[in-house]
Amino acid sequence: MPTTPHDRGELARMRADELAARRAELESGEPVTDAAVTDARRHAHEALERAVSAHQSSADRHDDAEQAHLRAAAAHEQTALGADDGDDHLDIAERHRDEARWHRDAATEHRKRRDEDAERSQ
Repeated sequence: MPTTPHDRGELARMRADELAARRAELESGEPVTDAAVTDARRHAHEALERAVSAHQSSADRHDDAEQAHLRAAAAHEQTALGADDGDDHLDIAERHRDEARWHRDAATEHRKRRDEDAERSQ
């Protein structure tokens, strides 16, 4: 499975070329072959594998963002203890906690979609 953006781009370009060639075959009236069916199934499976990987990566990034927001909230709460504008820092901390919850929910949703796609690929 490609891991870099460059590798994923190359794979996408190769797949686009394959699809263009297959479209030309179909437009010319060429019949569907067993090999074409096998290729289509393989491509569908590969697409689901990429979706599973993408959802996992997205969930991981949301986890990272959640943790960053929680650290920022803690820093603002700590600052509020000795600051003249402590209430402002507490308000900011609460906004960071809201953002952390949003990222946690987004990560959960991506894991749900990852699991659904993994189930479909079996």
